[in-house]
Amino acid sequence: MNADPTSPALARAWQRFHATQAEVLGWMTSEKRFHDWPQHRAKAYHSMMEALAMCYNFAVAPRMLHPRVQVNTGWFSDYYTLGQNGPDLHYALFFLDGTQTYRLTGNYGDCRLILFPLINHLSGHPDSRAIGDHDLAEFVQPDGSFDVVLSATPHDGPWIPLDPACDRHFVLMRRFMPGPHTRPSTVNLERISPLPDSHYNADEFDDAAMARRIEAASDFLRYLIRDFNLKLFTTYVGVGGGMNNMAFLPGTITSQVGSSFSNYAMAGFDLAEDEALIITLDPLPDGVYWSFQLGDVWSRSLNYMYRQTSLNMAQVVMDADGACRVVVAHRDPGVANWLDTTGRCQGTVVFRNYKATGQPVPHTVKVKLADVAAHLPADTRRVPPEERAATLRARHQAYLALHGE
Repeated sequence: MNADPTSPALARAWQRFHATQAEVLGWMTSEKRFHDWPQHRAKAYHSMMEALAMCYNFAVAPRMLHPRVQVNTGWFSDYYTLGQNGPDLHYALFFLDGTQTYRLTGNYGDCRLILFPLINHLSGHPDSRAIGDHDLAEFVQPDGSFDVVLSATPHDGPWIPLDPACDRHFVLMRRFMPGPHTRPSTVNLERISPLPDSHYNADEFDDAAMARRIEAASDFLRYLIRDFNLKLFTTYVGVGGGMNNMAFLPGTITSQVGSSFSNYAMAGFDLAEDEALIITLDPLPDGVYWSFQLGDVWSRSLNYMYRQTSLNMAQVVMDADGACRVVVAHRDPGVANWLDTTGRCQGTVVFRNYKATGQPVPHTVKVKLADVAAHLPADTRRVPPEERAATLRARHQAYLALHGE
């Protein structure tokens, strides 16, 4: 029998990736939340499989010589939500070589904000760090269009600098929409540097190149489980000093892919079947975008395609006193600003606030579900069951139109 022809580097990378899977799953299954809350155990394995799929999509699949804007294989819909993706943030991600030149074009559409953070290497890489965070509004034309050059060499006109020493920049573009019914932005990426003659062989069939991608997948997997699955929930609970208490935390502290344009308030919730959490936001932010969203204990977004697990500044109903009050509950309390836990007894609440001059922190109070009305103003907007059903149908249809299946 012939000896195994696999290159040593490729074999080592493959073995490390499988060892990493066992290690990081062990991190999750040894967590107190895994042992204490049986309701969330199966989702730990679901989340692990999601992280593996993301490792392929982010570390192995991208062709560096043929860059493309990844939408359905990034943070997308209710398929890839690890890290609690925002339903109004129409994400796009791509990878760029700092030795090459690219052109980014598109139109702002109805977006409130488009952010372009630039990270040196995929997250988890030992040299990965944020090297830029751009607001595309600085490049947009009166007709909503933008046309930007990306390169290490300065260019006249709109230009975003790349690091010539980095051959794999990671870009996670956030396109903030007022809701799924609105017109999304368009984004196109074109490499304008000439391709080398050997580009196909180098990109697809080189052992060392593939080993490097698998090594990056191992590092990215550790990052996803450590910083997203585990750390985010711990942070949500820790900043408030315990469950059901919201507290302020600057966005850039939450993770490497956080934005310098944001500030967050967050909490972990722990609610019995007959309990609810009332969140009061007063004063309201003066920024371009803010919202509330629920997630699970593994830092995944609760299903916003079919359920009302998020509300933004254009969707909430304000009370007569100018405040915004939101009710987190397992069952519909009959008020407009209901956030549905989808049956999760424990989970997370995040308040996103972008480009505001202030940092308001919502106030939280846990009450009995039967007493919710007594804790709300008399003029609180009520929603009968038939109106709720119609709202949810419209929500689902809009998200399908935006994302497809």
